[in-house]
Amino acid sequence: MGAMLGMAVRHDALSVNPVQQTSRIHREKSEARSLTPEDLNTVREALRAWTAQQRPGPKASSDMADIIDLMLATGARIGEVLALRWVDVALDANRPHLTINGTIKTEPGQGTYRKASPKSDSSVRTVVLPDFAMAVLRRRLAAARENHIDAVFPTRNGTWQQVNNVERRWRQIRKDTGLDWVTPHTFRKTVATLISERVNAETASRQLGHSSPAITREFYISKPAIAADVAHVLEELARPEAD
Repeated sequence: MGAMLGMAVRHDALSVNPVQQTSRIHREKSEARSLTPEDLNTVREALRAWTAQQRPGPKASSDMADIIDLMLATGARIGEVLALRWVDVALDANRPHLTINGTIKTEPGQGTYRKASPKSDSSVRTVVLPDFAMAVLRRRLAAARENHIDAVFPTRNGTWQQVNNVERRWRQIRKDTGLDWVTPHTFRKTVATLISERVNAETASRQLGHSSPAITREFYISKPAIAADVAHVLEELARPEAD
């Protein structure tokens, strides 16, 4: 808009560019929010209830619970988890790990497909798996039916799952649970916050595949409700007792 009106000024159609006279729209910065252990319990209870729910059509699979566990185990984006192939998973390595090197896209005229690169160059990464993720993947591998795309999370028809469909399912699961604020990205923020607290922000940034720790600190790490306990340090500033 600014460039278009600037051209109008240069051609004497306008005397001034009104865009240059406007101020930037102020948006309140929202603080990153991560899940507490209690929140995670609520998430898993909601997943169990949704899976057991009687509904028309085929019985719900464990896909949603497993997808969320993999997001919590890796910090990966939902599209990156859905794009995982068995060839990307090394369960029998000395340090079991998986490599994130793709994402799922759905576009008009192309349908749903696996893009052989994630969001950015820094998003390509190999992450070591915690025990609970290995248990999920071993169970899925044992029960997996062959699919020509080698997907860890194929649809019943052996195709790639759509990100929008998984997000819609999650909205159904979280309904009436008090988790309306929780999106798939919240699981990613939870991973970033935990790693930052236990290790540091730089390690969290590498786990998430960010190009800079500054991005992780600003948008993904939630602030603690109470500042770090440095009371023992501040005690040095106490007034000395009189003799």
